[in-house]
Amino acid sequence: MITNFDIAATGKKLSVSGHSVERLENYRTYRCLYENEFADAFPATFAKIIKKYPFESTTAQTLVEINLFWAMTDFFKSLLTNQGIKVNVDASLQHIWDKIDADNNFITVLKEVFIDNSRFGNGLFKVGVDDDNIRIFSICPDCWFPVFERGNLNNLTGHVLVYPMYDIVNGKKISLTHVEKHHKGFIENELWRMSDDVFKEKLDVESEILLPEIDDFSAIWDDFVLIPVKNTTESDRYFGESDYRRCKSIVEELMLTVSQNSKIINRHANPKMTGSSDSLEFNPQTGLSEFPNKDYIPVGRDGVKAEYITVDLQAAAIKQHIDTLMQFFYIMTKTPPQAYGLDIAGNMSGESLRKIFMSTLAKIDDVKQVSFNSALVKVVKCAMAFAKAPVNAVKLDWGNPLPEDYAELVQINNDRVNAGTQSRAGAIMVLDNVDEETAMHKSAQIQAERSSTKIAAE
Repeated sequence: MITNFDIAATGKKLSVSGHSVERLENYRTYRCLYENEFADAFPATFAKIIKKYPFESTTAQTLVEINLFWAMTDFFKSLLTNQGIKVNVDASLQHIWDKIDADNNFITVLKEVFIDNSRFGNGLFKVGVDDDNIRIFSICPDCWFPVFERGNLNNLTGHVLVYPMYDIVNGKKISLTHVEKHHKGFIENELWRMSDDVFKEKLDVESEILLPEIDDFSAIWDDFVLIPVKNTTESDRYFGESDYRRCKSIVEELMLTVSQNSKIINRHANPKMTGSSDSLEFNPQTGLSEFPNKDYIPVGRDGVKAEYITVDLQAAAIKQHIDTLMQFFYIMTKTPPQAYGLDIAGNMSGESLRKIFMSTLAKIDDVKQVSFNSALVKVVKCAMAFAKAPVNAVKLDWGNPLPEDYAELVQINNDRVNAGTQSRAGAIMVLDNVDEETAMHKSAQIQAERSSTKIAAE
């Protein structure tokens, strides 16, 4: 836990707690998992596979990379964001937000923050102004250090961002670090020259990278411009939990099992033959009796029947073991097989999908309630304040995670009309997504067509 902003000082390394160092190490591992760099994420497992099944010319792959981490994060991201999100502010100011939304491609920023939130357990929005243009962007939390009141996780006093930078001076690479100290209403900027991760000299940030030493915006926004979001967490923790932590060992075991069996299959793809030693031929170059086929293995004298050696993979037991591991994966990640395109039988109704994805939808709703809803409201209010158009209310309209089953919707509305619990115009409003006046006109038109058809039939 960091309790002051003085984490950079001349002649010292970055002054952070052991907990912060551990968090950043975990971030590095989670990044490796997401980006398929399993040799770095699972060094012990990787070494074990190489030792038991060394790399050979006949072995194309040492570790079968099963990136369920990326697949899971991508699935959750799609479930949350692919139906879009509509942000509504004061009606007279809506056009200003719509322009900010379009200029920043806000849905893309939201997806980026969600990916960080899933893989790291935390994500960051940042609001700023660039040449009078409002900017909203994501910040990777691997440079982020929240500052707390001493001993109190519930009282956040600020944030520090530490960016490594480089400059080329006279053909020589110079290591720099930009430190942002975020307070409510203003930001302190520092630029340091580094040497072996030690802060050597504090430079003039205004002349070097054209940033003000103190950026005071308290007159228009008296709060932080860095807005964190976090995955589900407990009362004694501030940082959220990565979606990868609880399923890491399961995926590691899956990769190990599949890789080991892949090696066995590769080694026995060309089966070896056994037979009588009388079948050997003398090789004058080597002076040895050999069989022309290098895979021939002599086992006896005359009368021994030649045969191939094949391997018993116990395929049923292997499949059962992998299926069991996958069941654990689905349980721990709250995802069903259908999330990855598996076990889909025929056309499932919308109600069936909602039942299958019950735990998944509950998790997505939890993430919204825990962090995203409140964070997005603050992001919008901050951006509108910088646009000199402060708003009082922000309403978020998330799209439906699972698209509506239209056939099911028609059946429900027809049943209600027939039961007398809903008017025909009401059903048209729901099915055609139109206003009441249009629905009434369509209903009258349908009634008129029915009447004329009935008269013609008579």
